[in-house]
Amino acid sequence: MGDSFPLLLPLPSLRYPIGSEPNQPVSINQHSSVAYIDTVKKILTKEEFQKIQDTFMGPVIKLSERYLQLSGKIIHVLLARSIVTEKENELLFHFGGQLLRFSIREFHMMTGLKCIGEIEQKEDETENQVYTWDLLEGGHSLDDLEEQLSKTSEDSSDERFSLAMLLLIESILLQRSAVYKFPLENVKKAQDINVLMSYPWGREAYTLLLKSIKRAVKTKLEKVKYDLQGFPLAFHLWILESIPLLQSAYSTTIPILQTQEGTPSFLCEKYTCTVTPSIGQVLKVEGATNLKVTCVLPSIPHDPEDNVSMEDKADEDLDAVIELVRKGYKIKADDWRNRSIDSVDAIEEIARKSSLFGNVEIGHEASASNVNCLVSELKRLSDKMEDNFKSMTSRLSIMEEGFKDLKTRVSILEDKHISDNKKDDTYPVEDEVNDTDNMEATYTSPVSRTTRGEDENAEVK
Repeated sequence: MGDSFPLLLPLPSLRYPIGSEPNQPVSINQHSSVAYIDTVKKILTKEEFQKIQDTFMGPVIKLSERYLQLSGKIIHVLLARSIVTEKENELLFHFGGQLLRFSIREFHMMTGLKCIGEIEQKEDETENQVYTWDLLEGGHSLDDLEEQLSKTSEDSSDERFSLAMLLLIESILLQRSAVYKFPLENVKKAQDINVLMSYPWGREAYTLLLKSIKRAVKTKLEKVKYDLQGFPLAFHLWILESIPLLQSAYSTTIPILQTQEGTPSFLCEKYTCTVTPSIGQVLKVEGATNLKVTCVLPSIPHDPEDNVSMEDKADEDLDAVIELVRKGYKIKADDWRNRSIDSVDAIEEIARKSSLFGNVEIGHEASASNVNCLVSELKRLSDKMEDNFKSMTSRLSIMEEGFKDLKTRVSILEDKHISDNKKDDTYPVEDEVNDTDNMEATYTSPVSRTTRGEDENAEVK
């Protein structure tokens, strides 16, 4: 995209036109299970379980222990407002006509899960068998893991830690169905604590959820029941976090306490209760005049993975639209009808909303430096338009001179044609018949005229 915007930014296509989304009552199944948290607690000692809570799974465990309800209605309404893009590894939606982006960054912010790291592990990192487990014979179920964990003794602290971690990771984050057999590769990773703890399980969980959402958007939105794999509660809470009116109406939150200076606190930790509204109640929020939507969530302080992303297809126009929305532009109904945003008008609106123009709020990007950048961009666009106008004026002048020249040449040809016709009138007419009944006359050129190479014999009626 560089450092400039085109004058007209095209808007992406919508999965359903605004106002025609499928809003029928729906039920969404999730396969993520928090039941194994109690199982692990019963097998491990308090000290062993605390060790697990101190890992990257801590925020998710804390959230899961609150038994929050997944709202299929809220999720369905947003999925029905999906936006079609070329992006493969992120999702874009609209609510009240305003954009929301869900990517691996937002998933990480909601869960605190590790998302940066190599998915493909070196072969020697997963081939060493530290523990003798029946699970190494092939695919395994959650019950197989539970059984293996229950066979361990307190003397095998590292082994119990590895099995318990894997059981919680698979049951909460990676569930596909009630009868799903997890791959042998997961067990091999759990054989080495260093591999287990460095592997980006969050990336794997996000990818599973992403694919599940895409399948639902493509084929299931007009059904009354469908399922989502992975950890859909993170998606639900992200919706609440991005739409404050939904958050205040259908959840209970508490301030996030900073437990240790310089340590990030993730967004899932603030939610203590969720409520499941009806489709109608969600639509009422969408139509509220004071609706605000956050397209891209602001950064969490001290988060080392704040810039996590996945490689994706380039879409400079879409990135430019998102940038305008991030800086405070509110997409209008006319923009959607025209399928484009006038970037000059958008930048002017952002400038008006800025603190330098009497308003301290331009989303989460409010700052004098940002406004100065916007004003500079506006001036650059204005100068570009002026240059284009001068260029057009110059080209019009050239065209006007061309038209004058053409007019002169046409005038010369007309004069020559008139002169030739006058010469033709000096020749005598052989036959002239006047018939007052038929009002018909016949004119025949003399043969001598055809000898000049001019075939001008004609009949006039």
